[in-house]
Amino acid sequence: MSSPASSDGAAARPVVAIAAGPVLLDPARELVDALDALGADVRTVDLASDPALPEGTVAFVLGDGAPVPFVDALAGNASLRESVVALHRTGAPIVAEGAGVAFLASSLDGRPMCDVLSTVATAGRGGVPGTVELTAASDGPLHVLGERRIGRPSAAVALDGVAGARPAWMIGRRHEGWALPDVHGSLVVVGWNRTRAERLLTAAGVSR
Repeated sequence: MSSPASSDGAAARPVVAIAAGPVLLDPARELVDALDALGADVRTVDLASDPALPEGTVAFVLGDGAPVPFVDALAGNASLRESVVALHRTGAPIVAEGAGVAFLASSLDGRPMCDVLSTVATAGRGGVPGTVELTAASDGPLHVLGERRIGRPSAAVALDGVAGARPAWMIGRRHEGWALPDVHGSLVVVGWNRTRAERLLTAAGVSR
């Protein structure tokens, strides 16, 4: 899609919503800087208290953090979850890496989440795992089949199913994550750069 026009006829900046504290970590500076340089309007979202995604959102990003202590607030914020599901139904890209993937699961510790991904999330074992080598197992909104990356898995949450029919990554011989046309979900956090940010906006149909 092209960038919408503002009331004065100028092209409006496409809105990219990014989950922020206290539930998840504030967005990576590399992501914010890259999106800003590419002409996006970055808006942060508090998953526990904001009632909806910002108006005009074309993409939504969730990173790592510690959602389990906030599970009651997340479950109680049905209006935001409905807003995320509505965005998903439009085909807009949603990216969830690390503990943020739990918000897209059907439930977290038995409380309802967005049910975008067919998996159940529970509290993880904690700790800080080391880095892993990744190979893209499917085409997705942020990568193409066979691309290699380095990432760091999150141990803040655990999933009963760690890969979909179209997995995002191969870690050794193990499939991990989801690479749907409009969803990238993974417990592994990969660093952001301009190329990844460009791909996010391309998946959102934003012309630059």
